[in-house]
Amino acid sequence: MTDVSMPPAPGRRSRARRILKWVAISVATVLVITVGGAYLVYLHLNGNLTTYDPHDCKHHKTCIVIPEPKRVGKAQNILLIGSDTRAFAGSAKYGRLVAGARSDTAILVHLGAGASKAILVSIPRDSYVQIPKCRRPDGGVSQPQHNKFNAAYSIGGPACTIATVESLTNIRIDHFVEVNFAGFKNMVDALGGVTLCVPQAINDPIVRSGNGFHGSGLVLPAGNDHLNGEQALGYVRARYSLGDGSDLGRIKRQQAFLSAVVRKATSTGLLLNVPALYSFLNAATKSVQTDPGFKLLQLKDLAGRLHGLKPGKVVMLTVPLSDTNAYRDIGGLRASVVIWDDARASLLWNALRTDGPLPGTAPLPSPSPSTTAPSSAPSSAPTLIVAPSHIRVRVLNGTGQPGIAHKVADQLTAEGFDVVGVGDADSPSYTTTFVRYGTTKNESSQTLAAAVPGSDRQLDGSLGSVLQLVVGSNYTGVVPVQVATGGVPTPSPSPTATLDAVTADRDVCAT
Repeated sequence: MTDVSMPPAPGRRSRARRILKWVAISVATVLVITVGGAYLVYLHLNGNLTTYDPHDCKHHKTCIVIPEPKRVGKAQNILLIGSDTRAFAGSAKYGRLVAGARSDTAILVHLGAGASKAILVSIPRDSYVQIPKCRRPDGGVSQPQHNKFNAAYSIGGPACTIATVESLTNIRIDHFVEVNFAGFKNMVDALGGVTLCVPQAINDPIVRSGNGFHGSGLVLPAGNDHLNGEQALGYVRARYSLGDGSDLGRIKRQQAFLSAVVRKATSTGLLLNVPALYSFLNAATKSVQTDPGFKLLQLKDLAGRLHGLKPGKVVMLTVPLSDTNAYRDIGGLRASVVIWDDARASLLWNALRTDGPLPGTAPLPSPSPSTTAPSSAPSSAPTLIVAPSHIRVRVLNGTGQPGIAHKVADQLTAEGFDVVGVGDADSPSYTTTFVRYGTTKNESSQTLAAAVPGSDRQLDGSLGSVLQLVVGSNYTGVVPVQVATGGVPTPSPSPTATLDAVTADRDVCAT
């Protein structure tokens, strides 16, 4: 006997149709709300952006009036401009006596083809450079002149700053992004603040002087601090009360802060937190001025390209300099400036222009104090050419053992080294002894490493003429070294010398 399926009863058929109908309506409603909502969000965020075309001389008084370099390859180059304008509500506390605006911060961001890397090059505002002719706000054209780099913004706004970078580097700037003090604060707050390790306590009071206000008003204890927007702005602006008071020192702190931002912005927590992500994007799009070709759709495409780019692939450095304490006559006044190392800078710009590897770059690794870092010393022992008497060393105790730094200092002194001080390292748990050295002290570091068996050499671009010996638990003593006849001091770096570069995964307090 064959089974025959009975048709559903009329009542059941009608009920099934009603259920399918309501399911279809519900799904359609969700799709409309979702897609429509996303579209409204897109319109809102895109409408937040303020745009300015630096090439449009027809509609803008300030614009680029010199030929631009040709685009090369598929890499993108974006110029970030931090303006110190006080033209916004509540700006008085940042110095009402400061008139006009300057590009206090300028960073050339190079995004490699395929989003394989990101290189951020800070351009010191006091760089003594040739500024090309630019269209001024009054419609006139300025003549080429030697001046400080940040004067370009005062002459012709973002357009003149872009033209100056292009003329100095021969790199085509594809897009620009400008942000002022208020915008910076809002974005940091929308990000939920940023945690940053501050190596030394900061007290940078605002002081009024004859030509305006100096200081940021920032007070922070040493160690890990969670900075809100106001504090973050103070940190990246602080100068006179920190370090040597130079703009170059401030650039280092800006790079450390950007590293912390990169780590926060690329964290899974932010990317998966839709309300937090929207809040950040809403603040960011309200806070910047950019070119018409770099609106939300392009930013979305760029974010897609950069998805998965780890902080370790984000490299930060400063334009190579040959003189950080120079003086030039500008406008009839003697001004303090910094001078680019033209040979090394040229190699850097060529690497970015061709999307090639950075010349001689050896970014400092970020080892945990208790982890042995790979040695940068060659496999075969080098010929030592710098005598211990030419080497200045500061000894740091990384073991926690009382008196070890003084003991090591005495042993180094007995072998002829010039010990200039002792102290404690950032951690008492180093298992490896490190010889840290600046970019011009490679050969000196080889001599010191040879005198301390078991030590690893580690480049640190922030160091000058004094080497650091961080004593780890593997320290066994100091041994005599054989130096080639003459024992000459370390020579000046060649054009291919290591660039002072760090990656965004490096914590400023790690070393």
